[in-house]
Amino acid sequence: MSGGPLTELTRLFRNRFSENDALSEGASYDVNLWQILGFLATPGFFIALFLAPTYTAVALHARPDYQWELRADRLFFSAYSFAVTGFATVFQWDMLFPDRHDFLALGAFPLRIRDIFAAKLAALGMFLAAVAGAANAFSLVLMPLLALNLPELRSAGMAHVLVAQIVSTVGPSVFAFLAVTGLQGTLINVLSPRAFRKLSPIIQMSLMCLMVMSLLLFPLYSMTIRPLAQHHPDWLRYFPPYWFAGSYELFVPGPDSLFGSLGRFGMKATGIAAAIFALAWGVGYKRHYSRTLEAEDVDVRGQSGAAFEWLLASPEERAVFRFAASTLARSVKHRLFLATYLSVGLSFGILTLVSLTHGVPGISRNGARSFPLLMIFFVVSGFRAGFQFPAQLGSNWLFRISESKYAEAARRATRKCVLVFGLLPSVLMFLPAEILYWGAGAGLFHAVFQGVSGALLIELLFWNFDRVPFTCSYFPGKKNLALLGVAYLYGFTSYAFRMADLEAWLDESPVRAAAFVAGSVALLALLWHRNARRPALQFDASEPAIESLNLS
Repeated sequence: MSGGPLTELTRLFRNRFSENDALSEGASYDVNLWQILGFLATPGFFIALFLAPTYTAVALHARPDYQWELRADRLFFSAYSFAVTGFATVFQWDMLFPDRHDFLALGAFPLRIRDIFAAKLAALGMFLAAVAGAANAFSLVLMPLLALNLPELRSAGMAHVLVAQIVSTVGPSVFAFLAVTGLQGTLINVLSPRAFRKLSPIIQMSLMCLMVMSLLLFPLYSMTIRPLAQHHPDWLRYFPPYWFAGSYELFVPGPDSLFGSLGRFGMKATGIAAAIFALAWGVGYKRHYSRTLEAEDVDVRGQSGAAFEWLLASPEERAVFRFAASTLARSVKHRLFLATYLSVGLSFGILTLVSLTHGVPGISRNGARSFPLLMIFFVVSGFRAGFQFPAQLGSNWLFRISESKYAEAARRATRKCVLVFGLLPSVLMFLPAEILYWGAGAGLFHAVFQGVSGALLIELLFWNFDRVPFTCSYFPGKKNLALLGVAYLYGFTSYAFRMADLEAWLDESPVRAAAFVAGSVALLALLWHRNARRPALQFDASEPAIESLNLS
């Protein structure tokens, strides 16, 4: 190794953080890294520019609540730093600790365990510095300059303002990183390798959802910061961005000592996270190394959905259905994509569901109607988008040589896959809440309404889906991307609310409700029996140089 074992190992582990199928094909580490960092830095720049007129306005000091406005601004940058670093760390979950394949590959070289350990820590440090630096770069430069327009901050001095900004924005990044890596290190040392591999995808998906929601729900929890501080101050200790937004007032004291105490609590929490990280990595690393090498490489993949094959009418449909179901059960990257996509929908749904009256949260009646319909839209459109990302392209050969038999079967099987694994679980999940909130009769009708409207939505979004899920070698849609974008935008903004209005109108008359269900079922029966007779499946941007053998 020309640069020495530690240098080469650090470069190896560092490069693995940028390996992703969604990034530019064939791009180097530096190219991919700068693309990611540029994307992360952009929101901070635009938010700082958006806030500039407010900080330079003379009228700001005349408003009696301007201190709470400043705290809400600081809370955003703390929440953004926490969510971005936490999400990036969870996304790289499988690369934080060296896994079995790393140890087996590196075991052939004369390397010491401490060199592998030091290289991994160095790579993690570079990863944290890059992500935290990008997420906070513009806020660290622009926000202290804007803050000096306020007399009380200007009197504190530039040094205090700058340190306050660093602690309140970089602090959440450090805490999120240490908390996630410390949790993984603890689980690896407490659980057996087999148990950890079983639980790891569930934990990873849950944490990614929480990180996305911690950012997208900012409008909700920023509006509750004042009532919580006045009536339930202890509740502020349950959400890390509150701690670090309060840490600003450790260096630039404000009129309320509560936020300074939250900052001190955040410092202690960061220290505890650092201690857990050091203990899990330092004490348990050698033990993890030996346990990983001695453990059997057990297959913990899920089932392929064979219980639902009675819905399928032909061997071709069964082949496509089982391929799609098996990929969903085995592919971590596709499950992570769906989890992230659905967490976005859940965040928007919560924003429509929760209403604030004088700072007190409650449930909006219109939001209670819209929330299940919005989530069903995100479920169906999430499958529509996720099916277009490739899994193992080398497994496509069977579909490609017999594509003339699979064109219509693929569309039917894909639609049934979304019905079984997306729509049906969603309707059943919301059913108890519907009955509890609306009553038994109305709740059951709402479930039926959600089912039939969701089935019609599946037909709409998969009308021309002429491919086997997970087999395209690119993200399709050069011709249809604009159309899909319009459809998704309509779903985000209007679909759930218009369907909720229709549901409310049907609630007023059992006759109208029965007519709607009967008409929808009849329409679905016609759509399910249509045969588009497409000539061939789509696999990539250009026609493949493979002739269909049409063997029979």
